[in-house]
Amino acid sequence: MKKTLIATSLMLAGALSGQLAHAYTVADLGGALTPWGAIAGANADGTIPAYTGGIEPPANYDPANPGFRPDPFPEDKPVLVIDASNYQQHQDKLSEALVLMFQKYPETFKINVYPTRRSVSYPESFLENSRLNAERCKTINGPMGLDTSTGCGQGIAFPIPQNGLEVMWNHDTSYRGLMVLQKNYVGKYAKPSGELVHSYTANALRYQPFYEPNPTMFYGYRYEYTAPSRLAGQNTMVLDMLENSERRAHAYSPATRRVRLSPDSAADTPVSQVGGAMTFDDDIMFAGKKDRYEWNLIGRKEMYIPFNNYRYQYTDANDTECYGDAKFTAGHPKSECIRWELQRVWHVQAVLKDGQRHVYHKRDMFISEDTYIDGYAQMYDSSGNVYRVNLQMNAPFYEAKAAGTAWNTVIDLVSGVYTALGMAPGEGMRTIDSMPATTWSSSTLSRRVIN
Repeated sequence: MKKTLIATSLMLAGALSGQLAHAYTVADLGGALTPWGAIAGANADGTIPAYTGGIEPPANYDPANPGFRPDPFPEDKPVLVIDASNYQQHQDKLSEALVLMFQKYPETFKINVYPTRRSVSYPESFLENSRLNAERCKTINGPMGLDTSTGCGQGIAFPIPQNGLEVMWNHDTSYRGLMVLQKNYVGKYAKPSGELVHSYTANALRYQPFYEPNPTMFYGYRYEYTAPSRLAGQNTMVLDMLENSERRAHAYSPATRRVRLSPDSAADTPVSQVGGAMTFDDDIMFAGKKDRYEWNLIGRKEMYIPFNNYRYQYTDANDTECYGDAKFTAGHPKSECIRWELQRVWHVQAVLKDGQRHVYHKRDMFISEDTYIDGYAQMYDSSGNVYRVNLQMNAPFYEAKAAGTAWNTVIDLVSGVYTALGMAPGEGMRTIDSMPATTWSSSTLSRRVIN
């Protein structure tokens, strides 16, 4: 197996090596490149189409139920099925982690590849600010921060990224909606047997203050736990600062009736609410301070990634194959419920710095150039073996012109446990234009503010 993985790694590295040959400039934004820096044109064989502005809400979208988004491509069928019998023919577009998935779960794991749909659309303000950010955003503080003193903000920070950290800042500043309300957000993890453990229910807010005027933060979330009884009443809040990526985290416990600092809500601290099967910085593929790693930009290439997963996120109650807990099987989510597409991605490799500690010694990030939120990551242990894979099964918010936010699924290839964090059946994710400023003050954590 080790020889197979080495061969896969070399093949992947070779395929990536030519992807930096074309040097784009600011003048290409809005032409050869989209305003946020994705390649606008189709690929050589047309399997990735040209970007034409994204999609509009389908006819069956109900504005009275804005959090539920019907699949705009219900008639699409897989154009390719990759499984244990043929994955070796497609290794140039697969990662080591996916190869291991085929080897570990040969009977159940497969990749259903659908037609590529460049579905995401954005507001005009995002497009304009992304163009402007190309010349007004710069990193600071070594370079753990973003300088917003010259107007940097409200768009992708680095539409023509020059290094891995700039790609990661684009991931941090991707537009998913200013605030997203997630009512009845559930956390589960699956044991190797397939048994599901429902570990929590919460109401949550995801916040992107980079899209506010004069931002000082780039990401935040607030959780208000409602179940089970041991968690009910607990509230947590995390805010990530632009100046130096510092994370400010607080938690409220009804047992003590106190709001306390929560410094462990970061980096490789295991998330206890899902049995420790993921770390805090596994959130949205990677979240938090980037200081423990060297971030190397490998290049831009074509890969199969989860994309346009409306069926997975917004399953119709009549879809018995994937509704509710039916979408989860032993070892990994049910393959039939996940849509994969051939998309262009940025490959960033994070290598742990000397003198730093983290449970992941290396991380490969494969991040969509269209949304900067879709894709997946593979994480390695200190022995150089693939340890976990983090799938981001997203679906753009077509009614709000935003990339949206994703289910968080971290698959442990050693233990066979995986997480499943997302919306309860029948629930959706709704965008919000504003909330009182006190929402993001730790002084309000002693009470619920999410309705």
